[in-house]
Amino acid sequence: MCRLELDHVDSMARISRRRLVAGIAGLSLLALRAKAAGHVGALALTCIDYRLVDDAVHFFDGMHLTNEYDQLSLAGASLAAVSEKFPSSNKAFWDHVQIAKDLHHVKKLIVLDHRDCGAYKVAFGKAFAAQPDAETMQHKSVMLKLHAQMAKRHPDLAAEFYLMALDGSAQRVL
Repeated sequence: MCRLELDHVDSMARISRRRLVAGIAGLSLLALRAKAAGHVGALALTCIDYRLVDDAVHFFDGMHLTNEYDQLSLAGASLAAVSEKFPSSNKAFWDHVQIAKDLHHVKKLIVLDHRDCGAYKVAFGKAFAAQPDAETMQHKSVMLKLHAQMAKRHPDLAAEFYLMALDGSAQRVL
């Protein structure tokens, strides 16, 4: 190729790179505008347990929700939303669901319970740590109750329910 042709090819490559960078910047600007308008993907309900705070953030990051969710932490997570033992937590949960919808237009609730939860021990008077299948079933029964209440109160919200082990691994329950 002659020098003139090489200059032309190089010039076209620079223009293409500029268009690519401008396109990426435009997408980033759209994402920033959506955030400025108050849109996030989900409301995450977690337990207050200090042992799993970092693991919960890692879990939501792994779901590609970094900086894309509101978080509500209540003792027992799903249990706090529906247990008669915690009426003030019930009210706080439902109030915050509405606030998240109104302010940030959330479309999904993601519930993250965890094993060896003290709130479950308080509510049910039994520790299930030595019986993982029974513990899973206890969480699932509470999650089913919350799922049913969500369907009645907020049928427009999708819901996902997970149970996290103390090692940070999680399994989907519903």
